[in-house]
Amino acid sequence: MPPAIACGTHAAFYILRRFPQALSRKLPQNTENNSFPTPDQHVPLSDSTKTHLTTLTIGTIVVLGALFLPNDVSDSKAFSNLDHVVGPAISERPRVTSLDTPTALAAPPEHWHEVEVRSGDSLARIFSREDLRARDLHDLLQSDEATRRLRRIHPGEQLQYRVDKTGRLLALRYEFDRLESMISERADGRASFTTRILTRVPERRVVSAHASIESSLFLASTAAGLDDATAMKLADIFQWDVDFVLDIRSGDGFDVVLEELWLDGERLGFGNILAAAFRNRGEVFKAVRYTDSDGYTSYYAPDGRSMRKAFLRAPVQFSRISSNFNMRRRHPLHNTIRPHRGIDYAAPRGTPVVAAGEGRVISIVRNHNASGNYLVLQHGETYQTKYLHLSRFARGLRKGERVDQGEVIGYVGSTGWATGPHLHYEFLVHGVHKNPRTVDLPKAQPIDAEERPRFAAVTGQFMALLDQTDGAQIALAVGGDTTGS
Repeated sequence: MPPAIACGTHAAFYILRRFPQALSRKLPQNTENNSFPTPDQHVPLSDSTKTHLTTLTIGTIVVLGALFLPNDVSDSKAFSNLDHVVGPAISERPRVTSLDTPTALAAPPEHWHEVEVRSGDSLARIFSREDLRARDLHDLLQSDEATRRLRRIHPGEQLQYRVDKTGRLLALRYEFDRLESMISERADGRASFTTRILTRVPERRVVSAHASIESSLFLASTAAGLDDATAMKLADIFQWDVDFVLDIRSGDGFDVVLEELWLDGERLGFGNILAAAFRNRGEVFKAVRYTDSDGYTSYYAPDGRSMRKAFLRAPVQFSRISSNFNMRRRHPLHNTIRPHRGIDYAAPRGTPVVAAGEGRVISIVRNHNASGNYLVLQHGETYQTKYLHLSRFARGLRKGERVDQGEVIGYVGSTGWATGPHLHYEFLVHGVHKNPRTVDLPKAQPIDAEERPRFAAVTGQFMALLDQTDGAQIALAVGGDTTGS
């Protein structure tokens, strides 16, 4: 027992023992029979008696308080020691948290609503479904150039938003993919949105793959553990030298050195192709990726020649030729011998058609009797290309507009004199029709002489890896820099 409680106990017993004696001395006795007054008798007390009784009463209360109450009301151990004496009726007093403590001022956690984009969704449809205000959507899309990307969203992408108590939009987060997201925020429903683009940088590992083609480039890529996107990149690199519609044969193949992307211990897919070799009909084409001192990135042959040509061999990828260049072809509709001054590429309706080379739109015609929807591009003073029977043109394309090589300019259709969906493609040199498959194409600029030493130093490691590729993963320490920049 603590000393304070022990002392209080002894004091209490002392007061209780002395209380009757003190009272007997102060109360007046009946002198006749030497007895105390009966309860029904009213005996006035003297002032000294009243003072003494009051002092004893207060002392008893203080001592009992010291006995049963601990010094610190928060000391639960002291209360537990009294449970066997006074029972569980004594409980700890409720604690009061001061308004100055951080706990009292802590704001409630922000609540984010999560939405997954469905097929056919637009941001306006999502806002309507989530009971968000159209005015907030307008303010969001007009607040920053970056938010315009939200006009084109795709199924499976993730969106989160936060609102205030009145339902006004305060913040919106949109995840374009694992590496890039956007967040727009404002302090309250009347403020303007501030937008930030958040980018995560993946780990880049260098790997290699080898494949032999039996029937198609895509099947060979899948067998080598690559995805379709990588197969498309490979075709883009060699499209100036290899016609992937007609030139592919069984026994062709490729070797490739490329980046593998990892994030948080998970493989995301493949990145840039760093070097590649393509075997076609006994001939080998090699290419390596290089970023020059000015930041321009392209693919070059090992000797520095650009893989790019001024024109693509075919403006439609992975289609088939339904009618070749023939100056004495019998027309399928009119059954007469008429020159066929171009190549017909059969492809599903809506297949994108791209500009064969950089140029300017000099003619764009709709619903021509024979050619249907068609357009003509002028490439410098020497070359022209024509694209006939389109189902429609690229959105916003106008006469006089400049287009880049590979830019989508229209879509395959069957307008005009056509037996089925296809693209009729013509290539003219100084106004004379040439066979697009066999005409000599002008080459792009090679690596500058001043850039050659740097080019050799950067690309040499990748070309060495390409030469030893056997389909197994290559473990390299490349410092994360695979661009040469």
